[in-house]
Parts: sequence; C-alpha cells; structure tokens
Amino acid sequence: MEYFAGTIVGLKTEGGAVLASDTRAVGYYLVLSKRARKLFRLEERIGAAFSGAPGDIQTLVSLLQAEANLYRLEHGRSISTRGLAQVASNVLQSRRWYPYLLEGVLCGLEEGKVSLLTLDPLGGRVEEEDFYAGGTGAQVAYGVLEKNYRKELSLQEGKKLAVDAIRTAIERDAATGDKVVVSVVDERGYAELTDEEVDGLLRK
Repeated sequence: MEYFAGTIVGLKTEGGAVLASDTRAVGYYLVLSKRARKLFRLEERIGAAFSGAPGDIQTLVSLLQAEANLYRLEHGRSISTRGLAQVASNVLQSRRWYPYLLEGVLCGLEEGKVSLLTLDPLGGRVEEEDFYAGGTGAQVAYGVLEKNYRKELSLQEGKKLAVDAIRTAIERDAATGDKVVVSVVDERGYAELTDEEVDGLLRK
C-alpha cells in the first residue's frame, strides 16, 4: 500500500476537467518528500495525475510526453486522450512481471468533449463517467466526491470540489499531506493553479 501513497482525484465539469493531488511521498513510515509532483501536462489539452513510486511516475510520464510529441510531429495534430491512454496501457501491460508501481488518471478535451480515463499498474484502462480518486486516501476522497458531485458542475465548482476531496484525505490519511495542488484542462489547454488560487479555494 505504501507504493500508492498520497491521493489524486480527477473529475469532469462543464467545459473541462479538474485534477488535484497532495504533495507527500512516503516510504513505509518515513515521509520522503513534501514536494512530490503528481500532476503533469502530457499534451496541450491532456493532463494526468499519478500516485505511486516517484521514479516510476517520472519514467512513465517522460515516455508519454515523448509519444505525444512524436505523434504531433508525424501527424500534424495532437494525439487523442484515449490514444495516449492506450499507449500508457500498453507500456504498463508490457511490464506486468516487473510493474511500474503507480496508478493514475488521464483527462483531456477534444472538440468540446471531456475524456477521463484511469490506469492501474498492470495496464487496465477504464473510461470513467464522472470522477475518479486514487491512492491511499481514495476512499475518503470518494466519499466527498460522491456526496457533492453533480453533472452540471461548473469548472470553478469542480476546482472547489477537487480541493475539498484532497483536503479531507489529508485530514484522514497519514500518507496524504502537505500541499494541495490543482490543474485544469479546458479549451485554453492544460494549466496549473497558483498557490494563491488554491489557497483561495481552501478558504472558501
């Protein structure tokens, strides 16, 4: 369980998607870092959140970014969210005997439609209807999401809900902690919120 330390969430909103995570990395009973990166830009309108072993996360993210860049060079357009998720699934499946110790969620926007796809360590890929939570605080985060999520959620409301889910996980899960970080994917592309913007959401 220590390999999936920390908590990540992803959710769909009207006109975009929101990703959020904490920044704690742990090894058994030791806090290894309070600034672990778990949110990533994979393409112009594709973002991802991963929980797990930092080295495995960095390796997979680098591979996916390279694949996305290669696809753009070869085809003159961005790879789809489903296509990049399939690449990730193939990479994870090919390493099933020595798996990457991670789980994650990819979200993207294509032609106004939001895609949200999850990945497990053995390459399982599932397209989620509304939201997802992963990591050691996932059960706590799911409680917040299931209670407060609704289909017509605005992007701003989605940011607040994602922050609340991670904040609650920090309060209840010892392996989740330190900062809350948030990113969004909308028509303007992938963007991470500033510390001041996240603090404003935490105070609401």
